[in-house]
Amino acid sequence: MSKNQMQDRITEELKKVKETGAVTSEKIYEIVRQAVSDAVAEGKGGAEEIRPIVKDALSASVEGLKAVEVDVTDNLKASLEGALDGVRSRKNQTIDAVGKELCDLEKKLAAEKAELAQSVRDAFLGAKEASETFSDEVRTRIESVSTDIKLDSAELLGLTRETVKEAVKQAIKAGNDVKETVTHITGEATEKALKEGHFRADRVKEIVEKVISGAVEAAEEMGQEVKIVAQGAFAGTQKGIAAVVESVSDTSKEFLHDDLARTKEDLETIEELFTETVLRVARNSADTAKNILTELVEHTGKTTSVLREKTGQAAGEIAEKLKETGKDVTHTTVEAAGKVTSVIAEEALELGKRSVDIATGAISGMLQGAKDAFDKGKENK
Repeated sequence: MSKNQMQDRITEELKKVKETGAVTSEKIYEIVRQAVSDAVAEGKGGAEEIRPIVKDALSASVEGLKAVEVDVTDNLKASLEGALDGVRSRKNQTIDAVGKELCDLEKKLAAEKAELAQSVRDAFLGAKEASETFSDEVRTRIESVSTDIKLDSAELLGLTRETVKEAVKQAIKAGNDVKETVTHITGEATEKALKEGHFRADRVKEIVEKVISGAVEAAEEMGQEVKIVAQGAFAGTQKGIAAVVESVSDTSKEFLHDDLARTKEDLETIEELFTETVLRVARNSADTAKNILTELVEHTGKTTSVLREKTGQAAGEIAEKLKETGKDVTHTTVEAAGKVTSVIAEEALELGKRSVDIATGAISGMLQGAKDAFDKGKENK
């Protein structure tokens, strides 16, 4: 929609409104909003198109108001809000559509994962049925191998937390080297679970919570070794994450540029997410585990942890790969980020000043109101 078309449309609609009644701010707002929304829909929707559309709409609104002899100054706010909401309404439709697609994809992904898990279970059942036709020695061997493979797939099968819980209970019952055993159990469980899918920060949080909470709950239910189990689970999950971080660094050369960048960002947040997750488990635990886990987090913050060392090293290596694979992209991104930062700073300054003005006006109004009430009270005496 050209500027002239925009002006003709807004002017004609304002004229129609005036012929049938008063030209109110609500009607001006709706005319401009719809015109802008339609103009945005006609284009490709790129950000570079928005500025001229809003500029033309506001100019058209001013000229249109003059044409129907309506005060421009008093209705500028309605025109501008209409233009901005016209942009928003069209973009919101796009965002809603993308959101629905994402929701549908998440549902499909969940269904596919559930189907995969069931397929794996069926495969194990098939192996078990086959083993019944063999000798005891072969059958025992098949069952043993199946159990090991199933342990590697515990996360896929939704068994990570319960597997850790049962393993820790058995370690407590055995009573030998409980802390070291728990460290090994939780480290292996964390590493295997993380290797079931892409390395992502949100998955680290989810798995760490499953593993530590499962271990701690086992000790609390047994009423034994809570302190030792909490310490072992804390150390084990860190080791499990560190092992996966090393493998991520080794295989990162196969990643695409955007995936590298996201992985680097995830690595840089891992330790913070780890401590945040541990503290969440602590809050949901009884006093002994709560105190121990909190102390461990506080101690880690004051020292150099294996997690910080490994994630820092891996993030640094990926940063080097990013420089090699995307110098131009990095330069463009930094330049764009600088522009956005500058715009945000200017807008924040402008809005900050306006906020102060509004607050000052409100306070001034309250003080004046109080003074008027005080003066009136004096007059009535």
